[in-house]
Amino acid sequence: MSTATPNKGGSHGSVGGPPEATDWAARVGKPPITAPPPQPLAHPEVRTAVAADTTEDSTELVAARRLVYRVNLLVPHSLQDRHAHVSAAAGELHIDASLQRLRARFVGPGWPVSEGVEVRLRPDVPGVYLFDALGGRSIGPGQLAAWFEGRTAYDAPEVQSRVRIRREYRARASEISPGHLMCMLLAEWTNQPREAVQHRCFGMSPPQGFRFGPFSAELTAVVPLSLPRYALRADDVDAPEPIAPATWGAMLDTFDHLKPLRADPPSTDSVAGGPAELEVANHTDTRAIIIVQGVPIGWVAAGERARFTGFVPGLYRIGALRPLGILRMPPRPVRIPGSLVLGRPQH
Repeated sequence: MSTATPNKGGSHGSVGGPPEATDWAARVGKPPITAPPPQPLAHPEVRTAVAADTTEDSTELVAARRLVYRVNLLVPHSLQDRHAHVSAAAGELHIDASLQRLRARFVGPGWPVSEGVEVRLRPDVPGVYLFDALGGRSIGPGQLAAWFEGRTAYDAPEVQSRVRIRREYRARASEISPGHLMCMLLAEWTNQPREAVQHRCFGMSPPQGFRFGPFSAELTAVVPLSLPRYALRADDVDAPEPIAPATWGAMLDTFDHLKPLRADPPSTDSVAGGPAELEVANHTDTRAIIIVQGVPIGWVAAGERARFTGFVPGLYRIGALRPLGILRMPPRPVRIPGSLVLGRPQH
């Protein structure tokens, strides 16, 4: 059992003791990845939480667990390519949880959101507290699903997904089991009532796996921890480091291993014969995950443009998904270099 020593002074600050999850489960994805140029980090607004978590403002040590889930994006059958020679990048979900509080953090290139986003949850308050590139704020029950889809309006009733939870064994009486909090998080993430999901996790160890939309997760590490109560507060106190804003992201470090349906003939022009670029304009109201030759290559935020460079020139089969798995565009042939337009421009 590892023990975290609280900081001394007026502010709790960050916790120094727990080992990083990467010490226990190797970080997935191939660094470095092709990504938008970093932008200067501003100091985003951190709004006061709807419910202050003052009961947890204590240095008392509590038993907790750090869970690491490896998460893969499973391409729907309609977008698959049996000749694909490239594997999709994976992501990780890092969970720190006691019996009463949970924090989840997105890590790696396999997510359609900025790395480092943090979600804080408590069982007695519906909704979650969210930190992303816009800052920190409370969002209501089920609105995490709309946020994950990249919507600016969080009240879209159709933003919902079913979730499958894999259970293998029940917790021992002496075991700290945040399984019920994991099910609450999954309920918020898929826009379902907590009571419709959480009963599937009571009395059990953390889920060995779960799946919703196109994402499938497997538990890869469980690390026992002792944390001061304040380290798991589920409000705006002790915000994480600012998150770099991004309007798009790449899920692969290179695209030249994707084989086109038909390659362009070699060009005698050294410039024209170089790596080709796909420009994507997303005029829809959600993020779009771009699938090329059956492989997710990246995502583009609603109302934004992205340029993915490094393809072998030729004709490719390209489609798009919403983050919760709904087909945004069925696959069709697109020439690269070239452009792909999703939706219609809003005037």
